Amino acid sequence: MSKKTVYMIAAAVLVLSAIGEICGVHLHSPAWWPLPFGYDIFFGFFGCWLLIILAKIIMTPLLQRDETYYDDPKGGEDDE
Repeated sequence: MSKKTVYMIAAAVLVLSAIGEICGVHLHSPAWWPLPFGYDIFFGFFGCWLLIILAKIIMTPLLQRDETYYDDPKGGEDDE
């Protein structure tokens, strides 16, 4: 799947979510913060990006190893 296809799918989902917000999917909320237009869309989008960025910043140094991590320290092949 190419990047263009992924972006088109993401744009379609965003447009469908915006149409759902305009049609009043949940205008009967008991609190005030979900009432602004697109709250759920932006909260989900930015929340997802925040999780991705934090995972890259925090988890990459903990889990990633050097390219030579599994190399043989002797530099030769196994003698069997």
